This record gives sequence, C-alpha cells and structure tokens, in this order.
Amino acid sequence: MTASTTDRIDPRVDVCLVNMPLSGVERPSIALGLLKSILAGAGISSKVLYPSLWFLEYIGIKGYRTLESIRPEEAVVDWLFGEVAFPDFRPDHDRFLSRLIERNPRRGRRAPDARQLLALRGQMTDFIDWTARKILALEPRIVGCTSTFQQHVASLALLRRIREIAPDVVTMIGGANCESVMGRTTHSQFPWVDFVVSGEADGFIAPLVDNILEQGRDLAPEEIPFGVFAPVHRTSGYPSASGGDGVPRAITDDIRSLPLPDYDDYFEELSQSLYASQIIPGLPMEFSRGCWWGAKSHCTFCGLNGGTMSYRSKPAETVVDDMVQLSERYQVRRIEAVDNILDMGYFDKVMPRLADEGHDFSIFFEVKSNMKKRQLETLAAAGVRWIQPGIESLDSRVLRLMRKGCTASQNLQLLKWSRQLGIRVSWSLLCGFPGEDDAWYAEMSEWIPLISHLQPGAAITLRFDRYSPYFTNPTSYNLQLTPSELYRYAYPLGDQELHDQVYFFENDSADAPGDTSHRPGLESARQAIGAWFSAWTRGGALPMLSMIDENNTLIVDDTRDCAVERQHHIVGLARTILKLADEALPEAQLRGRLIEMGCDDASIAQSVEELLTRRLMVRLDGRLVGLPLWRPHRLLPAPSAFPGGYFMPGEDAVEQLLAAI
Repeated sequence: MTASTTDRIDPRVDVCLVNMPLSGVERPSIALGLLKSILAGAGISSKVLYPSLWFLEYIGIKGYRTLESIRPEEAVVDWLFGEVAFPDFRPDHDRFLSRLIERNPRRGRRAPDARQLLALRGQMTDFIDWTARKILALEPRIVGCTSTFQQHVASLALLRRIREIAPDVVTMIGGANCESVMGRTTHSQFPWVDFVVSGEADGFIAPLVDNILEQGRDLAPEEIPFGVFAPVHRTSGYPSASGGDGVPRAITDDIRSLPLPDYDDYFEELSQSLYASQIIPGLPMEFSRGCWWGAKSHCTFCGLNGGTMSYRSKPAETVVDDMVQLSERYQVRRIEAVDNILDMGYFDKVMPRLADEGHDFSIFFEVKSNMKKRQLETLAAAGVRWIQPGIESLDSRVLRLMRKGCTASQNLQLLKWSRQLGIRVSWSLLCGFPGEDDAWYAEMSEWIPLISHLQPGAAITLRFDRYSPYFTNPTSYNLQLTPSELYRYAYPLGDQELHDQVYFFENDSADAPGDTSHRPGLESARQAIGAWFSAWTRGGALPMLSMIDENNTLIVDDTRDCAVERQHHIVGLARTILKLADEALPEAQLRGRLIEMGCDDASIAQSVEELLTRRLMVRLDGRLVGLPLWRPHRLLPAPSAFPGGYFMPGEDAVEQLLAAI
C-alpha cells in the first residue's frame, strides 16, 4: 500500500460505513453521507470510509479506468474479489477470461488484459486484509457496506474478513444489490453478514443501530424493522410481503425532512489521496425518488427503483437553499442530481430562482426527452450544463416497444436544442428489443450522417435488468432470462440462488429475439454511429451546421462530412419552409400554413425536395425537421467536465473523451 493512506487513525466510532470498489471516486457516496447525517442526529457516531479511493491508489488510475469501462454485467470486479469472499470456490479462470474477451469484441485499446486481471485477483487478499485492519483500528462496533452494481462481492469479502479478525463486530450491508430477493439471498447464503437492509433505511436506521449497539446482533423478530433480514431469520424463517416478488422492501414515504448528506469524510480522504490533483469532485444531491413517468408507463427495459415507482420529491422551496448550503460547505459548484427524473414542478419554482440568483452552478439532471425548447432554455439559464434525457433510440417504432412516451423527432429536436444552448447530453442508442425489425436500423443509418453536428450516443445492446417488465413478465416477450453468463464465475451459488442474487440477465430462448448478430441494418447503424463518434473525437473543430437570417436570405454554413456545399443561400419559399421546419412541424400542417400564405402544392413540393437534397432537413415521424442550429450558439462544456465529478485529462485523454461523450 502507499504511505498516503496509512497511519491515519481517528478516534473510536460506533459505526463504520464503507464504500467498497468499484464506485466512482470522483464523488462521495450519497447513501452513506445521508446515513451518517441521520445517525448523527440520533447521537450515534459514525465514519464513512472509502476503500474505493484506496483501491485507486492500489492499482493506479489506468487500471481503475479500465475496470470502470467494463460493463457491470460482465461481473469482472465481483470475480476479482471472489477469492477472498469465497476461498473454497474454484471457478475456471481461463474460461472466464476467454469468454470476457469474446463477449467484448469491440473494445479496442480499452480491452482488458487477461494476465493483468488474473494477477490483480491474486492481490485482492492483501488489499482486503489491509482494508479490514485499517477499519478495525477505529474500534467500530458495527461495520456496514453499501452495495450497488459492482460492489457486492468486494463488500462480502470485506465483511467476511472483518468477521474472521473481530468476531464481535456486527456486520451489515444494504443498497440496490440488496433489494428484496437479492437481499434475502445475500443473507441466507453468506452467514458472516448479520443484517441485510432491503430498500430505503432512512426511517429506521437510527433506532435499529441503537438497538444493535445496546443488545448486539441477536435481536428478537419483533425488534426487526420491515425490510431488514437479521440473524434470527435464519432459524425462525424469513418474513414475506404481499406485493412485488413477495419479499419485504422498505420505502420511505416522505423524503421532505431528510437531512443533507455529510461528505466530510470523503473530502478529508480525497485531500490526502495521491490522485487529489487529478480528481475534480462533484456533489451528489437527491431531490426526488422513484419515477413519475414509470408510474404511468413503466419502460420495458428499466429495472430501477426495485419494483416500486412511487414518486416522492422534496419541496421546491428548499432545493436552491440546499444546493447553496452544500456547495458552500465543500466549496464545490458542481452538483449531480441522482434523481431518476426531474420533478416538472421545478421548472416554475426552482430553475427561475437559480437563474435569478446567479449561483454559477454546473448541474446535472436526468430528464424526459420530450421537453419543449423553452424548458431547455430554462434549464440552461439555471446552470444545468449536462442532462441525461433517456433518448434510447432514433426510431419511433423502437421507442414504442420501450413504452418511452416520446418520438424520434422529439429526441432529434432535443439534441438540436441542447447543442444550441450549450447543454451536454449523455445518451445511448439501445438495440436488440424483442419485436424490432432490422429494416428500421437500415433506415436510421441513412440519415444519421446528417446529424453529425449534434452530440453522438453510443450504440449499446439491450440488457435485461431485474424488476424491468421484461424480467417480471418474460413470456409476454418470448424471453427466457438467465443470469448474465459470467456471474457463474463470481458466485459459488446454484442456479436458483444465482438467479435470486444478481441484477443483470440475458435472453437464453431458442430464437433469441434480442440477438443483434448477423443483422445488416443494425451493423449499418453501428457504422454510422462509429463515424459520428469519429467526427467528434478526431481533433480540430467539431462538425457544425448553422444558419443566420440576413436580408431575406438564410445563410447556412455546413462543415459536416455529408455536406453538399459548405455554404448555402436559401431564399424565397425554401427559406420559409426551413424556418418552419425548425419547429419540426407535421408535414401536413406545414403545407397547410404555406397554402394559407398563397403557395401552391407544386412549389411547396419542389422546395421541400430541394432542402432534403441539400441535407438541411429530414422527414421523420411524418414531420419535416430542420437540422441547422441558429447562430450564435453556446459552447458545450468540456466532455470530461461532468458535474458529478471527473478525472483531469491525462495521457489517456482521448479515451476519456470517447467515454464521456
């Protein structure tokens, strides 16, 4: 280990809250920061520890970023820590590594090195032992881990070592990987874990911890809150619930009175890290839970929220004050809203205040992609510099399969307005949906080159997540879901237990409707998106298609690779049509307006065809969508400057740019 993380011993605390690898080191854990605040309010001392940061120092920034870039369903980080968590488990490492490479043929320079991964796995015993002893030096009576995505086996490994070294210390685990049946399986299969929290612990964590501190791990059934699995359940039987998958999951009905998270421990740890100068931190903040759209129409692929979409948000009146308070406390102006979706009421009560008070925040929100232009303008004025709008596809037929409640033309308009307003967009084009037609992707590939001046999104094959409609009702979609293949090398579990433990699944039915191999349309779309990415990462000026209206002439400058001319002078009826197409009007409505203005059908058709030939407009969803931005347009934030925190670009800057956009 490095000297920077040793010999920093703090006074004894009652509870150590631990954030294991792999999680973003660019930001503190909001879950643990919130728990620390709640415990402090009850007079219980706790400290949040960040072995995630220690792990970064242990393997170096290049190795860490390689692990970060591997899809979580490949279970690589879980496999790395498996030797410590499950010392008697002997999976076929060669087979695991060969399948990992085969499953990721497009990774290029970021491809994992099998020998390095195997060597790193052998080092995890020392890392976990060192981490456990560092935590136990604080003499905690309870050690609890948070577990989301790739943290689970690392957390199990640490808690097992804690139990071996200090049997009297009570162990706990919670987080997204512990919700409902996953949490029950964790508790039933791994006896060194005393308590597992399924769901949201805000309402009961303080009295539960207080009881454990007073009585130890052997609490009676009546003392166990709903949503918690305790040692007594291993003998008395596990509790059940009437809804969902029949396993208890705790819900905090009202989040309005929750305190702000305490991030003191993270910033103290970061200040002493070897990588302090390269990590630009962000502040995770929570303004809502659940998804108001999912409560109306659950997107078929979405497994977030653990089976409940109940939407709860904080009062708009407190949001700005909370942002200011947390920002001033840590002298950080970057704020990442961890909400699944923005509360639409904030457009009237939060965003105008942020704009009026001029706090100079850089804010990230997840939003719905069918927003109006004025709503995006409101976000930009408020300091929202980055959004994740859930675009997911550029074909309305695929979007209907997803139940997204938006269209391809709306997604295209959002991309256009975001580039206009200087808002960076994170999005992906998902493919492989049951019921989709390869011809749709062939059509898409024909016009994708026309939007190379807008922000690209990566093409990603659909995965099947627990709690999604695909998972809860697979037969309706002709799916036969099994745990992602590589999990079997990470966990020593039987088929049913593995199914109950993991979050990511794959379709194993004979006809595999989600299979994306041997599809020429999809391959053409992937190639078009690859060229789009290349246009944004090859250096020099980004592609641009922009216009200005001068003297009854639209002057359009075009630097796209597909440009017919570098400058267009659009006059007369074509000028009117292109200006109207900026609103993405239905073609019939646009023609109607023009006819009311005295234009004839033949002239309209000729001008429309001229603009389509010049590649300044596309037909989509029965609409004519104008593609140029208006000059001037705002600059986008740097692709590395995510409000939730980021690494300073270094020798792998190009790869970081590829990952960021």
